[in-house]
Amino acid sequence: MSRYISRIFINNLLNQIDIVFLIKNKIKLKKKGKNFFGICPFHLEKNPSFVVNSLKQLYHCFGCGVHGNIIDFVMKYDNLSFLESIESIANIFNIPIIYNNKSNFSQKVFQKNKIYYKLIFNLSIFYKNSLLNPLGKEAYKYLLNRGLNLYIIKYFSIGFSPLYWQKKILNNKKIIKILYEKLGILRINTRNNNFYDIFYNRIIFPIKNIKGYIVGFGGRVFHNINPKYLNSSENNIFHKSKELYGLYETKKENNIIKKILIVEGYIDVISLFQFNIKYAVSILGTAITNSHIKKLFSITNKIIYCFDGDKAGIEAQWKSLKISLPHLVNGKEIKFIILPSGEDPDSLIRKEGKILFEKRINNNLSFSKFFFKQLFLKNLSSSCEEKTNFIYKALSLIKLIPDYFFQINLIKKLGEKIGITNLVDIYNSLKFKKKIVIHNNLKKTTIRILLSLLIQNPKLIKFVPKLKLFKSSNINGLFFLIKFVNFYKNKKITTVNILEQYRGTKLKKILEILVTWNHMIPDHKIKQFFINLIKKLKINILEDRINYLISLDRQKGLDYKKKKELWSLNQILIKKK
Repeated sequence: MSRYISRIFINNLLNQIDIVFLIKNKIKLKKKGKNFFGICPFHLEKNPSFVVNSLKQLYHCFGCGVHGNIIDFVMKYDNLSFLESIESIANIFNIPIIYNNKSNFSQKVFQKNKIYYKLIFNLSIFYKNSLLNPLGKEAYKYLLNRGLNLYIIKYFSIGFSPLYWQKKILNNKKIIKILYEKLGILRINTRNNNFYDIFYNRIIFPIKNIKGYIVGFGGRVFHNINPKYLNSSENNIFHKSKELYGLYETKKENNIIKKILIVEGYIDVISLFQFNIKYAVSILGTAITNSHIKKLFSITNKIIYCFDGDKAGIEAQWKSLKISLPHLVNGKEIKFIILPSGEDPDSLIRKEGKILFEKRINNNLSFSKFFFKQLFLKNLSSSCEEKTNFIYKALSLIKLIPDYFFQINLIKKLGEKIGITNLVDIYNSLKFKKKIVIHNNLKKTTIRILLSLLIQNPKLIKFVPKLKLFKSSNINGLFFLIKFVNFYKNKKITTVNILEQYRGTKLKKILEILVTWNHMIPDHKIKQFFINLIKKLKINILEDRINYLISLDRQKGLDYKKKKELWSLNQILIKKK
């Protein structure tokens, strides 16, 4: 059963806890004025630049730029997931957790898609039987010549799609419609308007999801026809960016999965299993994705990339490394195996056997060795300009790793290799400068200042007037301000609730910057300043609309209704000023 905690519970939790109390139990904090200061636990520093604001229930480091609420702090400090951090906080403050579950929702989705699963399963049985009867004689012979035995062929339910099988079900319009419209397995021949199987005359590899349901197929030719490989098209139950061939079998064969080998092809996986290396998966004709990595790291701590031993294979490993960087946290590792030129896992294990191939697995290249080897091959040149550019490229990759201490070790190693021994200090200062630039680049417009004040002082929302007038303007950011006010108008909210609401959205980073703005206004004058700013915005909106109508009048003239509006707006503007 999937655990799920509602947004309401999270907001209530944030309103009940004290961020200062929790952080004080992890690092030393000293009160100065309204805030608490301490040495940042996320970067190396001598003078405290880490600030905790008890009023807003937020923290911010002016050194490395980390910021957020107590959930963000626990996630980063304790290397926990979002759900785990909420559970940890609730346990510390002895607050019972109210779980909802997604099982009902999942069951509804499954029931909706049940007909697709059933149809694909029945089709896979047909394909499997076709391979082992005279129709699949050539395909079966090809597999035997590739070194696969009957046991492994049956274990992976390998099949064959014969020509014109679909004629047998032409009378069943419902099945034809699903196979054509929903699953994309049948297509129409434009020359004769007949349906045909996209996998016809191909060897079929059923693709199972992690629960063991067949969700799609991979088809491989055994003659010189292009494309060599073909996968099911995306549909309700199959998304190739999320599925991995062999993952279900890997889980089935291993109670504890210490490592997973990622290879390029179906036959690579099958051959490795045949040689009793039962922890291999393959991507489905696409690059590795974040979804793939998250799925794998949910069941193992070690991923080993083992792609073909050619230029394209090594390039694919480098791309996989870059995609993996944000996932290297909490003991997660990635390793690499460079195969001899022209070899793939299938060909090599048949030449070397299991023992020698497992030696290659055990003698893998660590992340840092592969990273620096490829980095220096790709980028480093002799001139100062190129060397500087190389350093920035290297640091831009390293900073994607969430584990700060791993970052520092890599930067230290990089400094040793290029002869800059204090590169760690330079990196920390660059991070500081970068954060300052980000703050300075966010221009202080009237709407942004209003939003900043509203986030910092949510009670001000009651002083925002009716927004009917506002809606007619195209001033940048106004639409979001209206939406923001309408959403929170009659709710009891805090700064930390607002920021939590936007977790996982692009707006969160901007709102986190707005919450740090210092408006240099005494507390007792904030309300009047805000009201004056609203008046200013009203005038800006009026002027914006008036200018639009004047421009329209010059271009093609105004009808009676718009002339009346222009006169009316001018009268309002005179009174406002």
